[in-house]
Amino acid sequence: MLFFSTDYLASVINIPADLTDTFKNTFRISLLIFFLSNAFGIFSTVLIVLQKMYITSIINVIFGLLNFISVIILLNYGFGLYGIIWSQAITMAAGILFTVIYSYRSLPQMKISLSRFSKISLKEMSVFGLQMQISKMATFASDKFDELLLGVFTSLNNVTLFNVGNRIVRFGKFFPSQFIVQIAPVAAELKSKEEEEKLNSLMSDMTKYLVVITSPLFVYIFIFSQLIIFTWLGEGYETASLIVKILIAGQLANIALSAPGNSIIPNIGQPKYQMYEGLIHLLLNVSVSYFLIRQFGVIGAAYGNTIATVIASSYVFIVSVKFFGKNIFDILKSIILPPVIYSFISGAAGYLVYYIVTSSFNMNTGGSRFYGIIFLLILALIVFIIYSLLMYKSKYLNEKDTGILKKFLYKFIPSSFKQ
Repeated sequence: MLFFSTDYLASVINIPADLTDTFKNTFRISLLIFFLSNAFGIFSTVLIVLQKMYITSIINVIFGLLNFISVIILLNYGFGLYGIIWSQAITMAAGILFTVIYSYRSLPQMKISLSRFSKISLKEMSVFGLQMQISKMATFASDKFDELLLGVFTSLNNVTLFNVGNRIVRFGKFFPSQFIVQIAPVAAELKSKEEEEKLNSLMSDMTKYLVVITSPLFVYIFIFSQLIIFTWLGEGYETASLIVKILIAGQLANIALSAPGNSIIPNIGQPKYQMYEGLIHLLLNVSVSYFLIRQFGVIGAAYGNTIATVIASSYVFIVSVKFFGKNIFDILKSIILPPVIYSFISGAAGYLVYYIVTSSFNMNTGGSRFYGIIFLLILALIVFIIYSLLMYKSKYLNEKDTGILKKFLYKFIPSSFKQ
């Protein structure tokens, strides 16, 4: 239906007349990309279930990098928006092809045939799948709703600013998301073996590992968002740095509060809570962002999205804690807060170094992207070292935790390099 409704959508979003054809064509290509990524998603799931999620991670990294390089080349040759959208379509299709190939190599007996059709299996999968799809569609609609309202009530420039800030946030979520996918088969296996005690401890462990991985990265992005935006895009996108700060705060809450429960509970046969979270986020984002965008423009969209994210994530956190018989305040105090506090301490120390150096030597990082890249790398190293020392001194991680995190990093290394 959306495929044939582009004229109406163009009028609603206030697309200029000279850009209408471009909008319609790129929108249809985007729908095709969305359809293909969902239709072939089962092959990524096969690799994850077989404990070979590092393959999907490597594929995502390689083709993400190829997409980044091809976009730069195509833009330099003047292909504009068409270059961006076709680059994404081609690299995604190539990534899907490699995923399918590795899926069949990992599971040669896998066959897709109508003869294997079962009404009972279809019914069970439909109930489960419907709840998961409602969650995904609600999340997708909520993510795009802000941009839609910005296009209706403000200008396309604000849509661009919001999209730029949101891309930085999505990039920050990539690394912790690779850890999340590894939990699905573990949770399903523990449930099938009825090992309830281990399943309950998995919730606390998952929260710990995600906060340890995510908090320093997100705090780093929060503190140095202005430098990141300039290094990436140059001058003229200063507002995007404020958008990054607002959005990354909400996503930190999402990873710490919502992601642990959502990585376990749906995989033991209870996807309804994730569905409720998606619907709560959508309803809140629709109502709150509408008023904030009318009053504050693009910054209002960022605040509306973050408010909805924090509230919806808090719902899942409360439900998950009760589901596994944990104490809310114990998890907040002993698991979530320490890494977050250490992250802000290390981030503040990094910013202090940045301020002293730029002030003492009268260096203007806004005058050169080269300086921006150098500073980002050095500051990342400083923040990481201080954060690691604080974590080591606090003895927050035990030997088991350290071993698990090392295994997680080890899986990113291809097999050919391990030999």
